[in-house]
Amino acid sequence: MKRSSPENEEAASSTEKRQRSPSFQQPSDVLHLNVGGTLTAVLRRTLTSIEGSMLASRFSGRWDDSLEKDRDGNFFIDQPIGLFQPMIDYLRAKACETMLAPPVTSPEFDDVRKLKDFVRMVEYFGMTAGIYPTELEMCRGEISASKISGHPHLGVISSEYATFTLETRGHKRPIRSFSVILGDVEKIEIGLVRANHFVKKLRKGDHRGVGMERYTFCLDCSQGGLLYEGSFTKLDGLSTEKGTLIRCENKGERWLVNGQVVASSIALEDSFHLPPDLQQYSLIPAFSGKGSWQVCEVELDPMISDHKTSISHL
Repeated sequence: MKRSSPENEEAASSTEKRQRSPSFQQPSDVLHLNVGGTLTAVLRRTLTSIEGSMLASRFSGRWDDSLEKDRDGNFFIDQPIGLFQPMIDYLRAKACETMLAPPVTSPEFDDVRKLKDFVRMVEYFGMTAGIYPTELEMCRGEISASKISGHPHLGVISSEYATFTLETRGHKRPIRSFSVILGDVEKIEIGLVRANHFVKKLRKGDHRGVGMERYTFCLDCSQGGLLYEGSFTKLDGLSTEKGTLIRCENKGERWLVNGQVVASSIALEDSFHLPPDLQQYSLIPAFSGKGSWQVCEVELDPMISDHKTSISHL
């Protein structure tokens, strides 16, 4: 049998190494997976479609040589196919989503235990922002004056005073808590509006903003206080600037500025300022302002009583 020359062996080895290098990997690569004993094939771009997720990092191509594989060389994922497949099918559906078809909805399960396991797996892979998305949407103001960015840098730049809501898309997990980092803002109110009581009015002209309209409440960063349906309460010492971190917890139960509680509906706390019945309603985060700000973290209501999920948008 004729042996290959050292030069040919070296060339073959070089080609193989080059094909395994991250720069050689392509989004169109077909990856063969063994998911809990079931073989399947997925495009690399499907597995890496949620930027910043652990799943995207794992299958970016950089770690292909070190990932677990079965004896046939298939990438091994130690998860049940009944949980992993719905996540992949959702990502595939999102990839071909169009305005002319019904929107893609997050996977649902009749079995509570299976749902609990799915939520845990999604969180483990860092996929919550992709599988249970949240989006900013303009509700007041002129569309041409604002720019909205989505995950992973959820935020707003608006040259005119406008109002935006932060809402879920394709699933029923309400937003429990959220955090905002201020950019260059001239005026901003960060608050909550009652669901089904806040109608869009996208048109030119003045509007009163969150906290002034009926069924709305906010932390007024410009005036340094609270606004509840037009009624203002001054908060002594409240001041904000570029880079200030503002957090709303448990649907407005507590408000923190740079980690310090400034307002609360909990009577036992020193900062008791808010109506204690606020949380009984279905509430949606809302922002009125001129300038720029970023929603840096969103915490969703648990689907099951012992689990909550945080989504980072940093």
